[in-house]
Amino acid sequence: MSRIFSDDQSSDPPRIDRSKVGDFFAERARRIERVGPVRAVIYQDKHADLAERRDEAEKACLLPLLLLDGSQRVLDVGCGTGRWVGSLLGQCRAYHGLDFSSDLVAYARSRYGAESTCRFSVASMDDFSLASLGEGLPFDRVLCAGVLIYLNDDELLRALSCVADALAPGGRAVFREPVAQGQRLTIKDHFSEELEQDYHAIYRTDSELRTFMAQAMGVQGCQLTDSGDVYGDQTLNNRAETRQRWLVVERAS
Repeated sequence: MSRIFSDDQSSDPPRIDRSKVGDFFAERARRIERVGPVRAVIYQDKHADLAERRDEAEKACLLPLLLLDGSQRVLDVGCGTGRWVGSLLGQCRAYHGLDFSSDLVAYARSRYGAESTCRFSVASMDDFSLASLGEGLPFDRVLCAGVLIYLNDDELLRALSCVADALAPGGRAVFREPVAQGQRLTIKDHFSEELEQDYHAIYRTDSELRTFMAQAMGVQGCQLTDSGDVYGDQTLNNRAETRQRWLVVERAS
């Protein structure tokens, strides 16, 4: 079990094992029938009310930030069980969800695959393109909620570059991420009593995320334009070492 704190400027930060992250999400998919599609990806297995309240608060905060009027094409990066689909389908022209977990995508397809304006792909966030998704046009909006913590730094830079490539001129990407308070926190082979699973993630500071976004997306005409806290109700933010933040990145027209 490892909980490693490190400085933002560390030249050799700890890494997490991507295969173990994959194993974690495969187990989350197996638990959908028992805990439901929301708790399966919000991780409050023993606190259903907290998971549902977080889901509701996140959508109430982020949906207005997407600035949807029904004409936009939306890419949901890390779509998981498709928990955002119901909130987005009626407010956009087309929805495409991607996730690297084939099991989670299979569940999302089983619920929403019959929708004519809805598509899903199995793809890694750091290795996708419009062509690999079978898309001929870039997306007006990108949503990425709680995905970046499962990527090492090199993978994160590639992922942000992929998002920038997929974003249309004048487009907007909305990120929701848990950020570290103080120092970066890397969790490796940590057995979570709440989840009854080993957990692996990297919680970067707000300033770190900003630096990575500027480095990976700035060269493609994207810039961070706004940010804030996700939860106005602090009882929803039940981890002293992290807090949920949203960040908006826009691409020049």
